[in-house]
Amino acid sequence: MLQEGKAEKAAEAIKAMLSPNALVIRAGEQQSIPADELVPGDIVLLKSGDKVPADLRLITCTNLQVQEAMLTGESVPVSKVLSPAPAAASLGDRKCMCYSATAVTSGQATAVVVATGDSAEIGQINRMVNTVDNMR
Repeated sequence: MLQEGKAEKAAEAIKAMLSPNALVIRAGEQQSIPADELVPGDIVLLKSGDKVPADLRLITCTNLQVQEAMLTGESVPVSKVLSPAPAAASLGDRKCMCYSATAVTSGQATAVVVATGDSAEIGQINRMVNTVDNMR
């Protein structure tokens, strides 16, 4: 029972880091939707102060910097670029990507959703935490 409580607390902490809403372009119109309604292929608009609502591949960006410390351990915001990373690049070296639950510290961008929920990097971490706690 104690292990289940730890797993639940970890899951709740991760959930608290997630963005509740996302600004998207659907049917040619900008609209704000609940982030849990995002699907791969959605186009998301990001600006300074936003939490990233899903794992995203950048389409355009202007002076975009993202705080990724929770995922990479980097203590300073990461400058993002459009050029693709090699397939074997580590998470911190994927400068053309933004990840769910990280924070935009400056700039703006347009990006396409590539992963949501448990398929996102933060979702995979959540699954690992639950698996480790359940093994104890």
